[in-house]
Order: sequence, then C-alpha cells, then structure tokens
Amino acid sequence: MKSALKLTAAALGAALCAGAWGAQLYSDDEFTFDMYGRAGALLLSRSGSQPDRIYANGYGDDSLVSTFRLGLASRSKITDGLDAVMLAEWDMPDGTVQTDTRYLYAGIDAYQYGTLLFGRGDSAYYAVAGATDIYNYLDSRANDYYIMGDTLPGQIMYRLAALSYDLRLSYQTSSAHINGSPFSIRNAGAISLATQIFENVNIAYGISYSDLTYDSADRSQDMQDYFKPILAQDYNLSRDEAAAFIQNHKPGHKYDYGFAVSYGYLGAGPYAAFVFTGTDYEYLRHQLYTYETALSYSFNNNGITVSGGVELQHYDDFFTAADLKLGLAYSFGPSFKVFAESQMDLGAQPEKFFGESLPYGYGEDKYVIGAEFTF
Repeated sequence: MKSALKLTAAALGAALCAGAWGAQLYSDDEFTFDMYGRAGALLLSRSGSQPDRIYANGYGDDSLVSTFRLGLASRSKITDGLDAVMLAEWDMPDGTVQTDTRYLYAGIDAYQYGTLLFGRGDSAYYAVAGATDIYNYLDSRANDYYIMGDTLPGQIMYRLAALSYDLRLSYQTSSAHINGSPFSIRNAGAISLATQIFENVNIAYGISYSDLTYDSADRSQDMQDYFKPILAQDYNLSRDEAAAFIQNHKPGHKYDYGFAVSYGYLGAGPYAAFVFTGTDYEYLRHQLYTYETALSYSFNNNGITVSGGVELQHYDDFFTAADLKLGLAYSFGPSFKVFAESQMDLGAQPEKFFGESLPYGYGEDKYVIGAEFTF
C-alpha cells in the first residue's frame, strides 16, 4: 500500500515537500526539509511475505518481523513558479543488512505546468492499477502490473493536473533484474489520464509498454527460465520441446492496458473501486485479464477501518489467481494503529499457467497481523 492518501510519485513530491505530514526539520521562504517514517511489527503466516519483500520467510512457519521506514523530502525555490523537489524513502527490516528503496527521485515542480521527476517511483500506469491498492500490507497478486515489483527504477515521470484532469507520463530506461525479479527491460513507457465524471466518482485509463531484453547471458537465462514452463503449458510442449521452442520465441514485448473506476477517497468514509486490466505477452496465445474490486469504510468517529475485495486473473478458460481479501484496522490516534489482513484462495488453478513450480505464495492462504507507529 502506498499511503492512506493514495499518492503517486509526483504527488508525493508536491505534498511531502509542502509539509503535509511528518516533521519539518527546516523551513524558510525558499527552502523546506521534512522527515517522516514509521516503525512496525508484523506477524506473518508461512506464505504471508510478498515475493518482492526482502524479509521473506524461508522456514515454512509463522514469523514476527519488525520494520522501519524513513523518508526525507525537500523543496527549494528556483524562481517564481519553479521549485526543485526531492524524495527518498527506504524500508529497513530487522535481521537483514539489505535496505529496500521505495522512492528515490529529484526533479522540478512547475506548478500549473506540471511536475517532472527523475529516478525511482511509480509508473504512470499506477493511476489505474493502484485504485485497489487499499491494504496496509497485502499487495495484489492478480494484477500483472506488479510482476516486476512495486515502484520502478530509472524512470522519467511527468504529471500535469489541471481542469479536473490528471495526465501522467513515464518512461523507464534500461534496467536489469528489476526489483530482484527475472525481468530485464531495454525500455518501457506508460501513459494515463484520470478525471472526475460525477461527484466523488473518478475514472482513469492507462496503457503501459515494456521492451524485454535478452542481450546478456544472465538476463536471457532468467527470463527464459520464467517463460519456459508457461510456454510449455500454453503450447502443450514437453520440457525438451519447450527448451527448443523458446530459443526462437522469447517474449520480447509486454503490454498492459485498462481502466479504473473509484468512488470516494480512501481513509475518509466510504471508498470503492473496480479495476479491469489486460496484459499481452509476445508469443503467449491468450491475454491475461484482471478483475479487481475493493471496498473500504473508515469510521472517523471511532478509528475503525474495514476493507475487503476480490481479485481475479483469467487466462484462456481458467483463473490463474482468485483471491478474497479482508482487512480490519483500528487507530488509537493519529500515530498508532493495529491491523489484521488475510488473503484466501478461491480455487484458482495457477499450475495450469505456471507449470509445477509456482511463484511464491500462489495457491496458499495468508494472513498478517501488524502494529504500526507513524511519525
């Protein structure tokens, strides 16, 4: 989950550098410097950790993990109507020396002319895929947008919000093994457009394109190992036939497209969202279709938030993912909350798509119980 405000990279730069929350360490007429963060503890089920988390549980039992997030943001005036902005945000789990960089970018905010950022952040397509990203911990397994992880490195991101429209553009430069995934790309791009169609009702459209690259031995082998069982299932090939087939049929292009409709604002009373997306890989005979619903209600008078939804990923004539998610959170005040979330498999058949070696957590139920202090 990004935040209770559903902020994208461009919005984060504008909001945080204006001191929206956290501690303002320094401020004058031309410069601000803010810090924010959170500390938490998570009780995870055996398959509760996400595949792109660096504290995945490898011992096949429940585990308690403590985490710390730190964010730094700054805004500096260049001239009237033009500011320089930066944002850096890290997750630092206990028990590992590795740090997970969530956001790391710098750029300029030209106000009515838009915001231009460079570095790690959200793709423009997140305006669509993120509409159902409502949970404190659980990520989407159904939407193929997240196959390379969450925020993406090496991006140029532009956002222009004016006259009730929100236009976002992003271009991703070459990157290998994105967020530790098998995927390496030569370049990628995305565009989205969102607007309010009725009071409290918003709609967003988007499309994303990725050019997968096999120009080095390790990149080629990792992606071939990922696609080989999928192509074997898709074309009814033996293992040896699939190994020969993929030499001339390496999926080189990935397209994502879709729309999202939402009602209300997350964290302020009722919120509901529906997302439809399609994903097309070169040489796969069918497309992946995702249908996601999300419902949330925040009771502002007592600090309780309830949430839930269904996520489906469809391929050919079967579901590769079918999950029911439920969540409950209680805020003791503006800084401390506890929450519980679960994800239950509804009888999907991921083995018909991925083969015998399923990605982490597929076909298994999971839960998480957490406590979180935010500053």
